Amino acid sequence: MIFGNFWTRMVFILAAGNLALSSASAEEISLGNAQAPVTIIEYGSLTCSNCIQFHTQVYPQVRKHFIDTGTVRFIYRHFPTSGAAVEAARAADCAGDKYYPMVDALFATVADWSMAENRDAIFKEQAASFGLDTEQFHACISDNNLLDEILSQQIVAKKELDVTGTPTFFINGKIVRGKQSFAEMEALISEALKQ
Repeated sequence: MIFGNFWTRMVFILAAGNLALSSASAEEISLGNAQAPVTIIEYGSLTCSNCIQFHTQVYPQVRKHFIDTGTVRFIYRHFPTSGAAVEAARAADCAGDKYYPMVDALFATVADWSMAENRDAIFKEQAASFGLDTEQFHACISDNNLLDEILSQQIVAKKELDVTGTPTFFINGKIVRGKQSFAEMEALISEALKQ
């Protein structure tokens, strides 16, 4: 099943308690060097306007200057703020090792799928564009247990980490709430590097 590795990672993370929730495990899919001196974990929603702004305008610069250079390890975790975002989170999780390309595509095309009557058809087209097995992807996005798990993880983030909205970032464990510009992210990364 496509999302088998995802569940292995989440069981490990949840079993380890809130230290793991605000830090990263080796099993979690991430971008950048796993040994980077700075880890950024974002709790975001695929329909949140501030998250969309971050991912379309700020994140590409963060990726170019910090993730791709080995300074930052980046992890995106779901904290859906709408029913559409829950369904999109499920589609991202079902993309397996194409998780980050799917997250990027979902942020880039939110206007196309967020109000669509048949979101699953759009998600399947995106999955096919990444070369994913469409039958396995369809089986995965049809699994309501995955929706329940996404919502359960959101509850844990609320209770254990006081994540109350999106985006919420943890930069080497320090919580940073709300919209951030590239200059603000650059300053936060520099601060984390000095500690």
